[in-house]
Amino acid sequence: MARLSAWVTARVGAVTDEGRQANSLADMAGANSSVVTVSDLAAALNVSQRTVHRLAAQYIGLTPHALIRRRRLQEAAEHIRSEPEVSLSVVAAAHGFSDQAHFAREFHRFLGQTPREYRGASGHHS
Repeated sequence: MARLSAWVTARVGAVTDEGRQANSLADMAGANSSVVTVSDLAAALNVSQRTVHRLAAQYIGLTPHALIRRRRLQEAAEHIRSEPEVSLSVVAAAHGFSDQAHFAREFHRFLGQTPREYRGASGHHS
């Protein structure tokens, strides 16, 4: 393992502090439900919003907002799977979407189907 690590490090370089920050940014945006804005993300990482945007662009290839939105949509999809009887407007509100129509558009854009279609595909009725 040490040889492999040395070989990789020799070819791509050691992980930089900035690279570690970018990993933390991705982890925080992807797993922390309390992070709902770029400002929240910057505060959690103790860096400026500008740094958050730069790290995301340089290391991740998605905007911080897109990372947060993707997590919220994944949480909403899990909500639909775990509580198939719940109203989609309740799911939308619970995951920070301004209304059900906006939620449905974003859900479709990222997951390729509407929340109603997703619920149906999971074996549940609308």
